Amino acid sequence: MRFALAVWLGRITGWVSRLTGRGGSSLPGLVARRIDPKVFMRLSAHLRQGVILLTGTNGKTTTAALASHLLRARGLRVIHNRAGANLILGLTATLVQASRFRLLPTADLALLETDEATMPKAAQEACPRVIAVTNFFRDQLDRYGELSTTVNFVRRGIESLADDGWLVLNADDPQVAYLGQEHPHVLYFGADLIGQGQHAGTYDVADARFCPRCGTLLQYQRLYYAHIGVYECRYCQFKRPVPDLLLVDWEPGMPLMRIDFRGEQFAVPNRLPGLYNAYNVLAALSVALLYEVTPHEIREGLEAMRPAFGRMEEVRIGDRVLWLALVKNPVGFNQVLETIRQDPRPDKHILLVINDRYADGQDVSWLWDVDFESWVATQRHNTFWTSGIRAQDMALRLQYAGVNPEHITVIENPSEAMDDLLRRTTAEHVTYITPTYTALLEVRQYLTDKGYTKHFREG
Repeated sequence: MRFALAVWLGRITGWVSRLTGRGGSSLPGLVARRIDPKVFMRLSAHLRQGVILLTGTNGKTTTAALASHLLRARGLRVIHNRAGANLILGLTATLVQASRFRLLPTADLALLETDEATMPKAAQEACPRVIAVTNFFRDQLDRYGELSTTVNFVRRGIESLADDGWLVLNADDPQVAYLGQEHPHVLYFGADLIGQGQHAGTYDVADARFCPRCGTLLQYQRLYYAHIGVYECRYCQFKRPVPDLLLVDWEPGMPLMRIDFRGEQFAVPNRLPGLYNAYNVLAALSVALLYEVTPHEIREGLEAMRPAFGRMEEVRIGDRVLWLALVKNPVGFNQVLETIRQDPRPDKHILLVINDRYADGQDVSWLWDVDFESWVATQRHNTFWTSGIRAQDMALRLQYAGVNPEHITVIENPSEAMDDLLRRTTAEHVTYITPTYTALLEVRQYLTDKGYTKHFREG
């Protein structure tokens, strides 16, 4: 009786919250867990093909969106927290609201993007069939602490993996790859871009330079970005595992990228810009292949796929196009800047919206670890806006990187900044908006209120 009451009151809470325009992505989970603390566990147990937990520092939302889309292309009924509410209340809310009229969800499985710190609790309650890990980077030091803390959260989650469960791991990230050392069922993904402009070079932000087994400095044969690449430890012989799924042909802007899955090669659409997004595609394909999605279904699914909420998301306003790209840590920001740099069109308008609320990380000193200097040197004709709570800090950072102050407009209120940006933007301009997490919600709300986008919510 308590379980049924928890589910129905959670759903009613979500319905009322959405009706009043408050969204309600986590509140139903709070109400349901107050009534029955085991409601998430009970709902998870009734999913025929179990739960997939997807975690990591960068790329969770994009990878989860891609994977759920591909699984649905296979005909599976998938529950997915598509708005990215990835703490335990948000995960609970997703399952509570999964079936409109029945007590229990009718889906085959749940694919849940999960915050790294939530992994131990989520995995203990869900006993997942699959855990997928994208990468580990330094992120929100005021919340997570050093990188080892994040890794340990995920390692504790893996301890609750089902006995016959699978790990999907990024072979090119040494900290992620090492998680699979003691597990019998691991599917590794990685890249092997020999002779295609990818080579060992300088570290931009290397958060895992040292061997996770013995602590010796890793040696790289190829380094794609940050600490992602082909590596080995010459002291203890730990090295990159041989990937099951391999990216063998990729270039910026090319329409297709070529994938090798255990000796069988096939091409898939390259719809998302940036090498970091190619890795997100690899992670999503790995999950899909575990569920026997065919290469043909993968190609068709990726062709029809749209970017996830705020992750290189395209917004059209008449004849103008805006790109929304979430930024939250140095490595991710560097990859977004690299993607903007690879766009050959001149005269870009760029709005950077930086908040320092809890969900963003209250310590914004990480902005000084972003390599704006190299990027600004290639962006001489751009016009910049800075906004958000830390608009002044962002403007100062751009000035130190070499941007002429006359090319920076500081407007702290995001709605007013958006008004000014759109007033001064024409079809000839390329417009990128790079907000932190809570700033993304503000920008998205502005676009929704103006009728440019639909409200993005669970349920």
